[in-house]
Amino acid sequence: MADNNVKKWYVVRAVSGQENKVKAYIESETTRLGMSDYVSQVLVPTEKVVQVRDGKK
Repeated sequence: MADNNVKKWYVVRAVSGQENKVKAYIESETTRLGMSDYVSQVLVPTEKVVQVRDGKK
């Protein structure tokens, strides 16, 4: 018995620096095509990077 409410996740590769542009495009297209019931969330993973030079941040 298949449950239609089960959502899957996908990974999309994007050009570095264009991640937020791709996110906005995916969100606008799902709205335009009326598919927002099928896409619950679009995430862009980020990581805070701290550079240390000569023992200072």
